Amino acid sequence: MPQLPSEERLWQNDKRVYYLIPPGLRKGCTALRRHFCKDMPKIDWSSRFGTLVHDVARVHSRLFDRRARGNFDLTRAQCRVLVMLHRYGVQTQAELAERMELTPMALVRLLDRLREKGLVRRERDPNDKRAHLLYLTEASEAKIDTIVAFANVTEREALADLTPAERIELSRLLGKVLTNLTRAEAECPAPARRTEEAGPASSAE
Repeated sequence: MPQLPSEERLWQNDKRVYYLIPPGLRKGCTALRRHFCKDMPKIDWSSRFGTLVHDVARVHSRLFDRRARGNFDLTRAQCRVLVMLHRYGVQTQAELAERMELTPMALVRLLDRLREKGLVRRERDPNDKRAHLLYLTEASEAKIDTIVAFANVTEREALADLTPAERIELSRLLGKVLTNLTRAEAECPAPARRTEEAGPASSAE
């Protein structure tokens, strides 16, 4: 694990000691509190890579929702299911749940609604009777076209002030970042998950 710079490491250690002091004693230690808190390093969260990526994804998704709302009969979560099946092809429910980072129950609710609309078909896996394979139906093709149309509008707005060369460079750099993160993730074993930590559930259906 990479070491923190010495000043940050020392400040973190100081802060840890400060917060180990009982609150009753801490309250009266004005000088002590001033010593531990005065040099707290400023963090410009808005310029950090992780914050920017999260904010871009959040606003992009929200704008897509606003553009599609009233003109489309699917939620963003339902659109994601169709896009994942279109992108990766036939897959099991377990594989799709993992890709979407959903609990099995949350995915089942999404699939139930999509099956009611005739957009997804579920069949037993002939190689594993315990698993189900998911297929797109012919009716889903029109929905995919509509999703792409709304996504294109949002993408044009997101990249409006970028030149064609900048757009190509942005895609190239993000691809390199994704490759780096994918490699790092593969080298970092996932911690064992307790039963109650079932993963991020989705309420958007």
